[in-house]
Amino acid sequence: MTAITSKTFTYGPSLNIPRGARAAADLFLAAGRLLAGLMTHKPQRSQDMSAEEVRHLALSVQNSDPGFSADLLAALARHDADAR
Repeated sequence: MTAITSKTFTYGPSLNIPRGARAAADLFLAAGRLLAGLMTHKPQRSQDMSAEEVRHLALSVQNSDPGFSADLLAALARHDADAR
C-alpha cells in the first residue's frame, strides 16, 4: 500500500509591492476614472420654444411634411386651450 504525505503551510506568501509601483497604479487608475468621466455623455436640457416659434416651424415644414406640421399645430392648439 502507498502513502501520500501532504505538507500544508500555515503562512501565506508575502506580497511586497514597491511604493513606486503602487503610486503609479493609483495615478493610472485616477487618470482612467477622469477620462471615463469626461467621455460620459451628459445631455443638456433643451430650451423651450415659444408658441410663435412653434407656429413658424409648423408653417415652414407644411409643404415638405404636412403630417408633422399638422401635429405641431394640433399640439399648439392644445397648449393654447390649456393656457386659457
